[in-house]
Amino acid sequence: MPPSPGTQRSWWRSPMRERAHQRRLFRDRPTAVAAVATSALLTVLEITDAFTPAAPDDEVRDQHTSVWFSAAMATAITGSIITLRVNRPIPQHPRTWWAGLGLVWNGAIVNRLARRQLGANYRSRITVVPDHQVIRTGLYRHARHPMYSGSTLICIGIATTLTAPASALWSLPILSLIHRIQVEEAALRAALGSEYAHYREGRARLIPGIW
Repeated sequence: MPPSPGTQRSWWRSPMRERAHQRRLFRDRPTAVAAVATSALLTVLEITDAFTPAAPDDEVRDQHTSVWFSAAMATAITGSIITLRVNRPIPQHPRTWWAGLGLVWNGAIVNRLARRQLGANYRSRITVVPDHQVIRTGLYRHARHPMYSGSTLICIGIATTLTAPASALWSLPILSLIHRIQVEEAALRAALGSEYAHYREGRARLIPGIW
């Protein structure tokens, strides 16, 4: 018995719908909204950091760590974009996707809170500012570099949302942050002496109780 016209239309439509579904970048609307909102959040963070004003008396001791971090981020982002376009629709693993986004947003909160507590000391590059003060309150009671703790959590979160090999690329910004911490601590020890040495005692660099 030949299929009815309605059955024929359904037979032709299903493969077309399947191909359209595979071409979609996101699996559903909530995923798309979450991805766009997270991308906008991270873009705002970068823009606000980039336009932080500097003072004429600032002593910049960055040693190109900002350049290395930017290069690491660019590499990780490029690899992620390629992976997401190949492995569409997103997410391939919904549970790890949403868990990763949760880490990103929590990392952003830690990063911004730490920056706010740093106050006038903050610069986008490693800098010793006039009348530089050691901040001991807020998140700085528990870690010496909580802004970088937040950034590390963001990188881990993004890596969690992705599949290999792009997820491994997000270790590059973390490694660049570790190098930046070493340069920054050397600059602060040289500029602040015993005050910073005393502050370092009993406080982890990045992760309380670990490192």
